[in-house]
Amino acid sequence: MAGLIGYIGALADDLSAVAVKVSAGAIDDITQQTAKSLSKTAGILIDDTATIPQYVSSTTAKRELPVIWKIGKKSLRNKAIMIPVAMLITYFAPWIMAPILVLGGSYLAFEGSESLAEKLGLIKAHEHPQVHSIADTEDLMAAEDQTVNSAVRTDTILSIEIIALTIASVATESLLIQLGVLVIVGLIATLAVYGIVGLIIKMDDMGFYLKNTSNRFYQAIGGILIQGMPKVLKALGWIGAFAMLMVGGTILIHNLGFLHGLTLLGGSLPVLASTLLDFVIIPAIVSIVTGVGIILIKNAKRFYKGKIN
Repeated sequence: MAGLIGYIGALADDLSAVAVKVSAGAIDDITQQTAKSLSKTAGILIDDTATIPQYVSSTTAKRELPVIWKIGKKSLRNKAIMIPVAMLITYFAPWIMAPILVLGGSYLAFEGSESLAEKLGLIKAHEHPQVHSIADTEDLMAAEDQTVNSAVRTDTILSIEIIALTIASVATESLLIQLGVLVIVGLIATLAVYGIVGLIIKMDDMGFYLKNTSNRFYQAIGGILIQGMPKVLKALGWIGAFAMLMVGGTILIHNLGFLHGLTLLGGSLPVLASTLLDFVIIPAIVSIVTGVGIILIKNAKRFYKGKIN
């Protein structure tokens, strides 16, 4: 009996050691695949970070963080729904992923082109809902909900692209690794983005706080933060527009066979020029062509009547 108990104990130790090795291997694989996926979705994460402050900046100061919290919660909820759906699609109908990516890339191309055209004064800029005080509206919460819903719509499209690109990059991995990578990327894409957005939005408040201290150094930093806030928001608008163009164009090139040849154009050029051509210039051109086409179709009636603005 003692020998049997000893044998069972040794077997349990061996199984435990194997389990630890398997777990460690799975964690390493998840970590590596997560890093690879984040590099592919970095442009969309930058776009998301640059876009959301444009919505929240029109909210009253006391409601900025609560509004960001509302958007972040809905973004996290949407990703929790998207992850199992993406895994089911990959398992049962993997052919759907390419059309989803193309549609998402087209949307990013349209949004980036429209945003760039607005900034260049070629078309009229869209106005986000603005609420400065209770006197401005009879229903403050309704206006706030409108702001949240507008931001969530944009975030949802970007989240779909993040999940689609991530699942495409780990499609050949085990279900455990797929799930682990999707969950980590989803959490990073939400917590990091909205954490940074919160810091950006409260940048001027931090500046005023430092400005009111007795320390001259802190006062100087506070002045920089206050004066820099409008410039940061303006810069983010441009960064977001170019990020959408580059990401949208890259997605379209990689998922539309007739565009694959464009990636070979920079082959004979120096490394820096080739990189700029393949990852910045060509994707941006593809996005602008696609985006302009969508804008013209969307505004076809007004365009032919000469009323597009």
